[in-house]
Amino acid sequence: MDTSKEQRAAVQRIYNRDSDYYITSTPHARSNSLTRAFEVLRPEGGVLLDVATGAGHTAFKMAEGCRKVIASDLTRGMIASARKLAAEKKVGNALFLRVDSENLGFRDGALDYVSVRIAPHHFADVQRFLREAARVLKPGGKLMYVDNVAPEEPREAAAYNHFEKVRDPSHNRCDTVPALVEMMEAAGLRILHCETLRKKMAMDEWTNRPHLDAKAKGELRAFLGNASPAIRHWLAPREEEGRFVFDEIEAVVLAQRP
Repeated sequence: MDTSKEQRAAVQRIYNRDSDYYITSTPHARSNSLTRAFEVLRPEGGVLLDVATGAGHTAFKMAEGCRKVIASDLTRGMIASARKLAAEKKVGNALFLRVDSENLGFRDGALDYVSVRIAPHHFADVQRFLREAARVLKPGGKLMYVDNVAPEEPREAAAYNHFEKVRDPSHNRCDTVPALVEMMEAAGLRILHCETLRKKMAMDEWTNRPHLDAKAKGELRAFLGNASPAIRHWLAPREEEGRFVFDEIEAVVLAQRP
C-alpha cells in the first residue's frame, strides 16, 4: 500500500472541508510561535516559500520582511482561504501555488527562505520534505521550522500522537526535538537556533471542527482526564476561568543550508 498517497488523500479530505476554520483559528493566527518565527528568522528582502501555508498566516507575517512570499499548499481549499485572507489584510507581495511538501518543484538553490509552521505533523515523510527544503535553498539560505513536538519517551509519544489523530485523522506524527534535529542534519542543514514554546489550547475551540462528532470529543476529553503523569506534565490539562485548557509544545528551529 502507498501510505504516502493515502496520507495526502487524508489531508485533502480534511482541509478542503475545514479550510476557512484556519482563517480565525487562534493557534494559527495569533499564537506566540508566529511572532517568534519572524523574530528568529529576521527575513531581509529575498523570496520566501511558505510550505503548507494553510490560511496563510505565516506567509503574510513573513511578507513584512520579504520582497516576495509564495504561499503554497497541497489543498485547493486552503489556497482559496489564503487568497481570501490576503485580500482582507491587503498583502501585496504574495503569490499562491499548489505544491506538494515532498516535491517542491523549484530548481536547486532558487529560494532565500523556506518556512513551515504547524504542518509537518501531517506530512507523509518529514525527512523527504527537509531534503527538498535544503535543495531549493540558496547556499546560506534559511529554513524556519515550527511544529508541535512529542515527548521523548516512546510510549508517551505514541499516546500523544494517538490523541492528536483522534482529533484530526490526517495527523501523521509529531516528532521529538532530538529526532527533528537529527533529520535536519541528515538533510545537510546546519542548526542555528532551537527553542520550545508552550501554546495554550482551549479544548472547546480545539475540538470545534466540522468532522468531529460528540463521541470523538468525549474521547479526547477523557484522554486528558485520565492522562498518565508524563502526559499530564507534557500537556498540563487544567481548568482556567471556567474553561478546560491544555498546552501543546512547539519547537521553533532555524536551520541553514551551508
